[in-house]
Amino acid sequence: MLKTFFKSHPIAVAFVLMFITLVPVLCMRDVSPSNELRYLSIADEAIANGDVMTFTNQGKDYADKPPLYFWLIMLSKLIFGEHNIFVLTLFSFIPALVIIAVMDKWLMTAASLTSLKFSPEERFAAAIMTGTSAMYLGMSVILRMDMLMCMFIILSLFTFYKMYKGVGNLNLQRFLLPFYIFMALFSKGPVGLLMPLLSIFFFLLFMGRLRETGKYLGWRTWLVLILLSGAWLLGVWIEGGSEYLNNLLFHQTIDRAVDAAYHKEPFWFYIPALFYTLAPFSLLAVLCLVKSFVPKGFVTDAEKLMLVSACVTFIMLSCFSSKLPIYLAPIFPLLIYMSVFANRRCGWNAGLGTVLWIPAILLLLAGIAAAAAPSLVGRLAVLQELEKYAFISSPFVYVAAAMLVIFSGLAIRSLVRKSWTGAVSFMGMSLLFAVLAASPMLPQVNDYIGYGNLCSAAKEIKDSENLSGYSTFMMHRPENMDVYLGEDVAIFDDGEDSVNGFVESGLNGSVLMLKTSSLDGFPALADRLSGALRTTVGDYGIYVLP
Repeated sequence: MLKTFFKSHPIAVAFVLMFITLVPVLCMRDVSPSNELRYLSIADEAIANGDVMTFTNQGKDYADKPPLYFWLIMLSKLIFGEHNIFVLTLFSFIPALVIIAVMDKWLMTAASLTSLKFSPEERFAAAIMTGTSAMYLGMSVILRMDMLMCMFIILSLFTFYKMYKGVGNLNLQRFLLPFYIFMALFSKGPVGLLMPLLSIFFFLLFMGRLRETGKYLGWRTWLVLILLSGAWLLGVWIEGGSEYLNNLLFHQTIDRAVDAAYHKEPFWFYIPALFYTLAPFSLLAVLCLVKSFVPKGFVTDAEKLMLVSACVTFIMLSCFSSKLPIYLAPIFPLLIYMSVFANRRCGWNAGLGTVLWIPAILLLLAGIAAAAAPSLVGRLAVLQELEKYAFISSPFVYVAAAMLVIFSGLAIRSLVRKSWTGAVSFMGMSLLFAVLAASPMLPQVNDYIGYGNLCSAAKEIKDSENLSGYSTFMMHRPENMDVYLGEDVAIFDDGEDSVNGFVESGLNGSVLMLKTSSLDGFPALADRLSGALRTTVGDYGIYVLP
């Protein structure tokens, strides 16, 4: 029965597997202070201020991102009365599944128009490869708008492909194409607009059909884009004024693309990034990308469109000044599914075996190393830093290591049998089941991920001892702790000047949070806090200022 269901619904099986193994992370993980906590604080301010189109962070304009993702966070808060981490993570996890479903539909549509046939095993392998490639797996469980944007980009490219091939309702697709492009823009920003438009243009150029551009990017497309974008920008101008609108249109787009103040990297930055963001399937994806440049390799228009879209996007992102590995996200599913086409054409060969044997062996070694690490902590100097993590000796570490060893071993067995689908499926499952096995440690690991446990302990101390407020010293982005604490914190982050500020401040009887290691460089502060420590949470100490 299960075998029959798998043959009929391989993607559903992949989705169930991903959900079951990742649901503990969806439910229990704390948010990081870098961006996730900031997004929650921005949503809280918007609700408090009654803002819809414009946003602030700690009272300062935040025009970095469009409103769609913040609307989802705000809606969740209004419905549940709090920030529910499971619901919030679904705004990334569900788009991740939709992308895989659309790519599978694209694969099967292309197959129906050619002589290609894809087995349930190939479809399952493609889904697992996409869902467990390093950056994609991480994006599926963190609070960011990137996966939402990627979903609309993939929907727009697939819609264009159907229009190009004459599949489906053309009148509906003429509306859906610009709608999806706008929603990609409305989710994250200009890349959501540029990637589909440039991909379509250069694909038609590549195919020698540039004269047909108006058929797909004609007046209907531009009218929908202009009307939707105009309504959005008009709302921004009415609510935030011309200064906010200028910040949104120019500083957060042109300035960041030409001469970014943050995340400025060289042109070649994404070349090495491609290898670790797509791990453990990066070698396979790169090999199949190279194969796709061989003229005889071009069998389907679907593969050509994926190739052009991936290459155009890679070059475009490399030209932008601001760069982060996660910006590569839109090309991940394209590269993975291109490899499925390539493997169907070429079959098993020495090159394919090599690029799969390497990650399979590395995963096996990683499992062995993880199992050995707890017993070696304290014995090897290189592992001494791990001593502070109490959870390193948890039995769940051994269970997670066993998952890596068992499933990578099954992947190696598949390679011996020359089955690439079995190899990549088991490699992906090794990661999923390792995450599941390690998830009971999350409550302890959260001490090092975010500020949730820290703020909870600080709040309990403040309430029990009837203290007056909170302050922080030399911490990373503590201003958004108001999400947990319900009030602002006094922030001291200027090093020696902050120490003098503490010594001279009237913050007596308040709660201070800081990294305990930061006291080593400031003896004056250490003297003042002598005997004031109440408790530690991860790397942080909670003090009551004497």
